[in-house]
Amino acid sequence: MGFVLMLLFSTLGVLATAPSASAAVSGSLGLNASHSPLENSWHSSFDGMSFTVEVENKYATSSGNGRTLTWYACEGDVTVSTCKSIYSDTGQFNLANIPGNSVTNFTAPEQWIPGSSSEGIFTIVYAFSQNDQDASDDVLRFNINLTNDFVDVIINTLNDPLQHLSNLAVHNDQQVLNTDTEYVFKATGQSTVCGVCAFSAEFGWQLWDIDETMMLKEAYKTVTTLPAWGGYDPLNINLPAFSFGQQGHYVLKYGLFSSSGNPYGDLNPDNNFATFEIVLNNSIDLRVTDVYPSHSNQGTVFYYGTDRVVAAFENLGNMSVENITVSFNVYNQQFDLEVEDTCDIPLMNPGSAATCEFNMTTTGASRLLRVQMPTIYQNGEDVRMGDNLYSLTADIEVGPLNPSIQTNSNNEIYLTTDDVELVGRSSALASQPLNYTWREGFFVHGYGQVLNKTGDAFGLGHHNISLQMMDPWGNTEFTYLEFDVLNSINISNLPYVQGSAITENEVSYSHEIMLPHLGASYGIGGGKSPLMLLSFEIEDSNGANAGLREMNLDLNLSEILPDEIDLSTVDLRYLSSTNTQLWTYLDGEDGYEFSPEGDHVSVTMTKGGAILVIGVLPDTNVNAVDVEWNQLEAGQISLDWNAVGNTDNPYVGGWNIYKIQGVTGTTVFPDPANGVSEAIWEELTAGNLVDTLDLSARQWLDPEPLETGICASYAIAPVDREGNPNYQRVNITRVNGGAGLLCGDAIPPTTSLEQFDHQWEFTNSTECFDVRNDWSLCYNLTLSWTWPDHEAQGNLSWNLYRVEFAPENVDLKFIQPIASNMEGVPGEQATFVQTGLENDGIRPYRTYYYILTPIDSVGNELMVTDYPSPNIERVHIDDDWWSYNQHIIPPEPEPPEPPLGIPWLQKLNDATELSEFQIAGVVMLATIVLNFILLPLMLKKRKRLKRVLEARKRNSSVADEFDDFFE
Repeated sequence: MGFVLMLLFSTLGVLATAPSASAAVSGSLGLNASHSPLENSWHSSFDGMSFTVEVENKYATSSGNGRTLTWYACEGDVTVSTCKSIYSDTGQFNLANIPGNSVTNFTAPEQWIPGSSSEGIFTIVYAFSQNDQDASDDVLRFNINLTNDFVDVIINTLNDPLQHLSNLAVHNDQQVLNTDTEYVFKATGQSTVCGVCAFSAEFGWQLWDIDETMMLKEAYKTVTTLPAWGGYDPLNINLPAFSFGQQGHYVLKYGLFSSSGNPYGDLNPDNNFATFEIVLNNSIDLRVTDVYPSHSNQGTVFYYGTDRVVAAFENLGNMSVENITVSFNVYNQQFDLEVEDTCDIPLMNPGSAATCEFNMTTTGASRLLRVQMPTIYQNGEDVRMGDNLYSLTADIEVGPLNPSIQTNSNNEIYLTTDDVELVGRSSALASQPLNYTWREGFFVHGYGQVLNKTGDAFGLGHHNISLQMMDPWGNTEFTYLEFDVLNSINISNLPYVQGSAITENEVSYSHEIMLPHLGASYGIGGGKSPLMLLSFEIEDSNGANAGLREMNLDLNLSEILPDEIDLSTVDLRYLSSTNTQLWTYLDGEDGYEFSPEGDHVSVTMTKGGAILVIGVLPDTNVNAVDVEWNQLEAGQISLDWNAVGNTDNPYVGGWNIYKIQGVTGTTVFPDPANGVSEAIWEELTAGNLVDTLDLSARQWLDPEPLETGICASYAIAPVDREGNPNYQRVNITRVNGGAGLLCGDAIPPTTSLEQFDHQWEFTNSTECFDVRNDWSLCYNLTLSWTWPDHEAQGNLSWNLYRVEFAPENVDLKFIQPIASNMEGVPGEQATFVQTGLENDGIRPYRTYYYILTPIDSVGNELMVTDYPSPNIERVHIDDDWWSYNQHIIPPEPEPPEPPLGIPWLQKLNDATELSEFQIAGVVMLATIVLNFILLPLMLKKRKRLKRVLEARKRNSSVADEFDDFFE
């Protein structure tokens, strides 16, 4: 019963949500049609679908904005009421005001994406929320189809299939085709093919008459290579070749004509075709448009010479014409032919133009010029033959020569590396062709209008060139030219310098780029300093004067100078050589100019020497950090530091090391972290410079050890190339984190060893004996000791020495230790083993003194010692060979018979005669007697003490009850 009640209530709920008839509203809006989707159209289940509806206002007044239009998408072929109650998706249109008696299309703002589970027939309903006065058109219902295997080819109907064709005639803005000529049209659009559809399409075209009543020709081709992944892709298909043999106007239908697939072919055939009107016409119309002299298209007088006449032509027809031969004739007043020439035009496409040039080989007044094109061609006859001939009467004269020489130099000076190009120029009216002869005196340099040689070919020096010009009539005129050829050498050191030097003689050059000399003062002033030296020396090959005219250089400052240099501060000075610091300005004939960006400078010099580049030096932005000092042996001090900043800056000259030394209380270098006063530091460092190091240095050893009681303060400051220290970046040695005096350590340690002992043995080893056949080598010595505590200043290490005499005020620095820099943990035992097999090993019958000397953390060693001492162990080696060779000693005699024949009685009797046995017996007897006397006394004492402890315990039980309270 519960299940039945649940079904009843759910049914009543559906009925409650069913739409009810609403009151009619004023006006009348009608739903005419759906533009998207179309009725009975197919769509992909995976693509979004937009809804566009056509709404008509059937009243004369505007509709206003009060109506609500909703779309419903429902699975299956269902009624309007069912679809509005049970739908797959729904949405609303944003209706705007519709003017009276007008139609407006509206698109819903949201799309419907069905999904892969949506397949088959679906019902689409458009419905107003309220009916108006005409409810019959307030609802629009239609069906669509959805599938996961969607296939659709859409042909672009706005495409011009001829737009890619070239050389077509155009008549009334329409391209014209020719008969019996193959053309390949293109179909464009888009396509979507599911991945498993195996789609095959028949693309092609059909030619219909202009009324589309009769198909005249058709062609198709099969395409199976359309992209198949389910999405839309552009479509660009070359259709089968088209040709037709009759002229006229036609309609071309093209696109997808049939298809197949698995399970579907194209599902929406309404968008598979496009139509296009084409024209076929083969008319030929060539004409001569103008004939004029080559020197002026407005001229009326022609001149004798080559290519003096120009004729212009154009193709006004609809066909391309090949192999056109144009004739040119000139007649005198008696109509005698004086000039006959032709010109071949390989091809003229529709709408194209062409020109021909003809030679004029006659002179005289009132000559008749005729230019004529053929009227019959391989493809047909010219439709207008009257414009194929152009005639005019003109005078033909001989033009003046007026020779001149054009050069490629502005000052008539050439270099040996230059191309000397001399061009003969004549009047534009001079008769052609002209003859040119180039001479220098009686020497002929060449013929022709252009004389092109290098300056090196002409040779160094001054040259006077004459040009003889002669026309076909024998008229001859002369002109002259003078120029000089100088030597030019290329100066190149890319990417730093590029330039050249101009000299009168053969020369060589040398070039060098270097930093200014370290520590040298150039006295620039003005806050600027020397940055770089560039030397340029020009030398004659034979040692004579080089005859330097000019040296032009382009300096790339951005490559020559480091990035830290501000190029806006850069300037130039001149030095006679790199070995001097005396400079002058570059002025007068010499000069320079910076590029607008300031990264290049062009320099002109008339003498060799060096260019000094100056500017504002970058800060010596290098600091000595992590300055550490270390005490070394005999009071020496070493400094260690790291460098931070631009250590690649070539203008940092290095480090200055300053030192102040004295007894306790002497002035020290102040901590620069508290601020730097230039005046104070100049005073403190005056006379205290002890060394200058290269910038790469990270360690310095003070060559003068500090004597005991004498301490010092050190400072490290970076300096520029001129040796000026930068006190703002100075750093000092610190003691316990602050400025102070540090002292050397020249006192050796006096620590003594504990339990310095030894043990030696004779090995009696045949392997040892076999090494050198000497039993005296078969001894081992083991030294042992306990490491003492280290010093407070640092850990100790030890050297081990061996001498064969008792040391007495011995200086060990002249003796080589047998073990060096031994270290151990205080309290632990150490051993050292020496054998007789070692070089200079131990031997029997010898006495050795082993000395362990302590070395402190700075390297001071206790080198002078006296015996005896805890650090000296005396070792005497006895001959222990007999201990292992007792078998060669005669045996002892047999012992006497023991008393009563009992062996232990003999041993007891022998023991009683020993003093040790006697003393032990007395002690044992005394111990037994004391135990008998003292044991009862102690037991009694214990019993009494027990009673006392129990009484105290009873007395303290009362106090224990209050312990928790007081705690």
